Amino acid sequence: MTTTRHQGEALALIRIALGVTILATWAQNLADDLYTGDGLRGLLTWLATEAPNGNGGSLGFVHSLLDSVVAPQAGAFAFIQLVVELLFGLGLTLGLFTRLSSLLAAGFFLTLFLAYFGGEEWIWTYVILTAGAVAVFVGYAGRTWGLDGRLFSGRRSPATLLW
Repeated sequence: MTTTRHQGEALALIRIALGVTILATWAQNLADDLYTGDGLRGLLTWLATEAPNGNGGSLGFVHSLLDSVVAPQAGAFAFIQLVVELLFGLGLTLGLFTRLSSLLAAGFFLTLFLAYFGGEEWIWTYVILTAGAVAVFVGYAGRTWGLDGRLFSGRRSPATLLW
């Protein structure tokens, strides 16, 4: 076995672990009604509320953005989040459009880092998740044990960003 093969398998394991983690969290959030307008507004309130009843921190510009842009349209944002999280979770798990899915995941994890910053949540988990998603993107991790490898092997185009 070559080092390159081992690297592809290691990145595929990271990809699958990220995908399963996202899907498990998605299912829990769905059960907890976080993908509704009221559920998302409740989360935003919890993020801004001081501990012990809330997270108690974050960067001011993040809360300003959440309060002025997301909260007034919480129902629409909750639905978008429901769909997009499911899609990139499935994409990573199955290795389909992996590079696009990993970019979406990295952006999502980075926003969670910023939203929880300075509060009670241990934010460094989101740094690790972001690094994993970036590694999956850089390493074309859908080509090992993924549908991208079967569907798009050998194809090169400007759309390679997607897979």
